[in-house]
Amino acid sequence: MNSKNKKLFLAPILIAFGLLLLIPIAKISAAEAKPVSVGKIDYDTLTMYVYTNNNTIVYYSTDKTTWYEVEGNKATENDAFLMDISWVSSSEDITLYFKGENDKTIQNVTLPSKDTSLKVRYDKSDNTFDFENCDAATHFEWKKANDYVWNKVPLDMKSASYQSFLKTIEGLLVKGAKVSFRIPQTVGTNASNVGARPSKEVNITLAKRANAPAVKVNANKLMLNTTLSMEYFSDKKNAWIECDKNMTVEDIAPTTLFRNGSKSVTLKIRTAATANKAYSKTAFLKINGQAGAPTIGDNSKDVSYYYQNGKLMLQFNNASKTDVYSYAIVKPGSTFNETTTAFTMMNTNKAKTITSTTAPEGSVIYIRKQGINENATKGIELQLASEVSSFKVTYPKQ
Repeated sequence: MNSKNKKLFLAPILIAFGLLLLIPIAKISAAEAKPVSVGKIDYDTLTMYVYTNNNTIVYYSTDKTTWYEVEGNKATENDAFLMDISWVSSSEDITLYFKGENDKTIQNVTLPSKDTSLKVRYDKSDNTFDFENCDAATHFEWKKANDYVWNKVPLDMKSASYQSFLKTIEGLLVKGAKVSFRIPQTVGTNASNVGARPSKEVNITLAKRANAPAVKVNANKLMLNTTLSMEYFSDKKNAWIECDKNMTVEDIAPTTLFRNGSKSVTLKIRTAATANKAYSKTAFLKINGQAGAPTIGDNSKDVSYYYQNGKLMLQFNNASKTDVYSYAIVKPGSTFNETTTAFTMMNTNKAKTITSTTAPEGSVIYIRKQGINENATKGIELQLASEVSSFKVTYPKQ
């Protein structure tokens, strides 16, 4: 038999043999097919893994009447489809049905509705958030309203992450912002454990902080124009303390006074938060240490005095328009108070005549360098009136 005849003879045999080989393969595939199954359900990406389990084609339905082929990216691992579920309504529980081309056993998975009961309230008085209707949750998520990234934070207010979150919120209050909150998803693992969608989003508007209060120090009265609505930060107590009305330097910054060490201090003062309004921006107020008292005496370079013709002669030796002194007369029976006692300014070294009517015997004369009020516009720093010196008026006997 020539080679041509051999080929013609073998061709039908090979074809028949090939067909015989195909028959067991199809039977094995169908026999090994199992009911399709559902794997990971991700509600953030709105995707779900559907495992073919050796079914050539997988179908899905919402009513078990009309069936559609599952299409999408197919994972090489475990032969699963990554199915899009963005079209499934989140307003109610929806059941999806699945079956294979080979194993037609119908399987189902019920995707839950979104929880819409979450409530979030912002407490402006202490800069905290109150979450309601989320007892089963351990975390919440938040983002700036125009951001795309959710930040996950424990609901435990004592946690470092929660405290860091509050500091971020404080920063947003400088300019004001809108923020969104939700309870994060629970990823489903299979048809029996479908997890949970992220809750509804709750939006909160954080109002811009009010401007810092206009607090000033009266350099000569040694007082600040504080109000009961303000608070100052105490480094000693590491806390914000409610202000009194018109506080003295002694009250709020005692170490700046000469008798207490004459240390410079920068005060932090703000308008306190209320139930309806967050605390304001902070005013930073620098108070330089107080200078010591002028010297008094016959040979003093600062102030000298003497009696002449039954009168007191008071001389401020270095006084000028740029180096101003002041004095106060406290008559017998009265008490000196550095914040309320009236002082008279002296900007000349010409002797000042004081009569016994103005300063009776036993009066006390208090003398100090005049303070300078701050003028930021002119670049003038605050300078407290100096500590006081004093002497008792004793007229010579006639």
